[in-house]
Amino acid sequence: MKSAPSSPRTPHRNIAVHIPVARLQALVRGVWWGMSALLAGLLSYLVYSSLDWKPTAVTSRLVEYCIAVAALPALATLLYSAFKALRWVALCLWPTGVGVHADERSLVFKLGPFGTRAYDVTRLDVRYPFELSSDVEDGGYEAFLPEEEQVARFLPRLLHPMSQEPLNRVMLRFVLGDEAAVAAEMRPIIERWQSSKSQDDATPRSA
Repeated sequence: MKSAPSSPRTPHRNIAVHIPVARLQALVRGVWWGMSALLAGLLSYLVYSSLDWKPTAVTSRLVEYCIAVAALPALATLLYSAFKALRWVALCLWPTGVGVHADERSLVFKLGPFGTRAYDVTRLDVRYPFELSSDVEDGGYEAFLPEEEQVARFLPRLLHPMSQEPLNRVMLRFVLGDEAAVAAEMRPIIERWQSSKSQDDATPRSA
């Protein structure tokens, strides 16, 4: 008697998600930083152009030095704001593809002038608010919502030892779409990450 042929195994389907950078949003941020730089530059010009550095017999120019030192924060704000404005505008005009790419092995941020950063998924901690303990502040009010609503509306907290900031916050700062739309785009790969993590945790390790 012949045994029934075994059914073929379903091939493992690779999942990859790419979310582009919100270029218009980057331009808007560049304009806002540019306006901050313009105001700081105008203030610095008015202050420093009014100072009289010509030596006289009756003044040591101590007042001018004090005013110049007091105005240094405005000058620092000018330089910082101009730098930020240039980076955001450069991101908007970046010639190559910029965005966030996620697959089963890595999470990659390609952000043009902000740099490229890759994070291996095996060291990624992926948790929704309902999966966090009650003493963790990152839960916020979202932790009181139904689990299905949390999964549908929010990205999970994405922590990696190579990043000082949760990667879900970095993602939302740059990519196109609100959090609910981004969560929908990322859901297939997030589920795969969590499934792989569960399988790894369930696999017994040899001594």
